[in-house]
Amino acid sequence: MIRIARPFFTGSKDIKHLVTGLLRRRQASLAGKRVLDVPAGNGDTAQLLLELGAHVTASDLYPEFFRYPAIECVKANLNGALPFADASFDVVICQEGIEHMPNQLHLFQELNRVLRPGGRAIITTPNYSNLRTRLSYLLLESEGYKLMPPNEVDSVWASDNARTIHDVYLGHIFFANLTKQRALAALSGLRIAEVHPSKVNYTSLLLLPFYYPWMLLAGWRARQRGLRKGTSSTRRPEAYAELAQLNQSLTVLTGGHLIIEYEKRMETTEAVLELTGKLALETART
Repeated sequence: MIRIARPFFTGSKDIKHLVTGLLRRRQASLAGKRVLDVPAGNGDTAQLLLELGAHVTASDLYPEFFRYPAIECVKANLNGALPFADASFDVVICQEGIEHMPNQLHLFQELNRVLRPGGRAIITTPNYSNLRTRLSYLLLESEGYKLMPPNEVDSVWASDNARTIHDVYLGHIFFANLTKQRALAALSGLRIAEVHPSKVNYTSLLLLPFYYPWMLLAGWRARQRGLRKGTSSTRRPEAYAELAQLNQSLTVLTGGHLIIEYEKRMETTEAVLELTGKLALETART
C-alpha cells in the first residue's frame, strides 16, 4: 500500500516552504546524491539541495531567471527530451511544473528515463483532487470557483520568442489530479511510494461530511462492478485497492497541494510489456 502522511492544520501553505521542510528532513538521504531540479525557476530549491550536500543539476525553460551563479542552469523544455543521459540521477524534483505540461505522459517517461533504478521523483502540483477543486470544476470547470476556466488569454503566461506552441509557457491548463498521475506513472515504469502532507484547505474540510459518504458508496460500487465485469487480470485488485486508498485519503481530499514521491520500478519499455489490454474486434467501438 501507499504511504500517506496525515495533513496538518497549522503552519505555512506555501509550496516552497513545504518542499524546503521535506528536503531538510531528507538531508541524510540526499547528501552525495545526484539530484535534478526541473523546472528550477529562480533556483532557491537547487541552492538548498547544494547546501544539503547533494550534487545538483538545475534545468529550466528560462534559465536567465536562475539567480545562483555557483550552479549551472541548463535550458530544457519539458515538452521535449531532457538534455541528460539515461539513468543520470538518483532524485528528480519537479516542482509546480506538471500542470503546465500538455503531454504529461511524456513528462513521466522522461523523468523515469533520467532516473537510476530505484531512484525517486518528487512531483508537486496544486491539489486538483481536493474537494474544493472538485466543486469548482463542477461549477465552472475551473481550478477555483473565483477563477475563470482555462482560456487562451489568462492561461498564456509567457510567449516571448516562441517558435512553436511547445515554446509557450502555458498556465494551469492541464489539471493533474492524483489518480491520473498514478496511471501515467504506472505506464511509464514508476509507482507512488508516498503522499507527503500539506496544509488543510478549509473549504475542502467543510465539504467533507457532505461528500465523503457518497464518495465511499460510489467508489465501492465502481470497484465491485470493475472486478465483476472487467477482463481477467491479476493486477486489477491491487490497482483498485490503491485507487480506493487515494480516493478515500483525507490528505488527498483536503490538502492544499499534492506532494507525491514516485519510485522507479522499471524502464518504460518494460512497463509497456506488462500491459494486458486486448482489443476484441467484435466489441470494438469507433
